[in-house]
Amino acid sequence: MNIYEFGQENRGCILFLHASCTGWDFYEESIQKLSKWYHIIVPAMPGHDLTTGEDYTSVEEIAENLEQWLREQGHTYVHGVYGLSMGGSIVLRLLANNKIVFDKAVIDAGITPYQLPWIITRFIALRDFLMVELGKHSRKLLELAYPPEKYSVEGLDYMEQVMKHMSARTIWRVFDSCNNYSMPKPIPAVATEIQYWYGSLEKKARAWDIDYVKKNFPGTRFVEISGLDHAEYALLHPAELAERMLSFLDE
Repeated sequence: MNIYEFGQENRGCILFLHASCTGWDFYEESIQKLSKWYHIIVPAMPGHDLTTGEDYTSVEEIAENLEQWLREQGHTYVHGVYGLSMGGSIVLRLLANNKIVFDKAVIDAGITPYQLPWIITRFIALRDFLMVELGKHSRKLLELAYPPEKYSVEGLDYMEQVMKHMSARTIWRVFDSCNNYSMPKPIPAVATEIQYWYGSLEKKARAWDIDYVKKNFPGTRFVEISGLDHAEYALLHPAELAERMLSFLDE
């Protein structure tokens, strides 16, 4: 797993974890703005890195690898962490592992483990797998999910490139793991100040995740961002995301 760093001259560290079906550099505008003030650490998730042929592994393994890398670099204390969707799942696992001290965490529409019978989780993972596997082979299907007038032709070109790079194994593992990753029982109390962000248009879809976070991470502040759907804040409003993140980090 390649890990990129920006703003190394700054003292406070921020870990930035991207979503599935995009690469780390799709968030470069947010990262560059944040790096003016903080040392930003950005992993390129397995299976999403155009420079390697590796496949996605699991939420648990990626969290463990990041913990090991952070400790080796002397970062046992990290000021902040941001994770979008799949990245939010990894943030939750990092918090639950409690091996790295995070002062502040933003979970942007993070996916929590489904508390459902095994057979139902298989059908859900299969549905999500087929949507992406078919979408990466059809520009028309991709444009139905991500209208070019909203995401731009260049944005869709980039997502199409990343999705075509993702193997079927990677796509399956992303959904299977993000929907079903394990968490410690009980989840230990953490001192991290946590915010869970979600778009108002995805509120119903995130209801399960919001309830899970409320139950297992009491004290979390929930932030509803008006007029946006899943991941649209990060993908369509990178400057605003960076400003909101900076405001939270500097509180």
